[in-house]
Amino acid sequence: MTAGPCGQGAADAGRGHMRASHADREQVIGILKTAFVQGRLTKDELDSRIGQAFGSRTYGELATVTADLPAGLTAAPPKPARAQPRPPVKGCHSLRVGVPPACHGGGQFPNR
Repeated sequence: MTAGPCGQGAADAGRGHMRASHADREQVIGILKTAFVQGRLTKDELDSRIGQAFGSRTYGELATVTADLPAGLTAAPPKPARAQPRPPVKGCHSLRVGVPPACHGGGQFPNR
């Protein structure tokens, strides 16, 4: 039995002829990348299968891309993006809420 993009057997689900979505193709590509990292695929095999995955239109076609890989391989969740620190504002170092920093004209709010 081959694992479908959602972890179900494509034949068991009876949807091998149904159209796959872009998200389904991306999930399969994630599985292929995991297999590559684990040493199950060469770089050339990975590139070839990614091309096949992008060209797949149905769940059945997607299932053939991963048919010889062990069931249960899942794509690694994406790492959360690290927040970039903001650069400090030059000359203004007040951290008091509601009080304007001294660099804005002697404690006065700037004219608008």
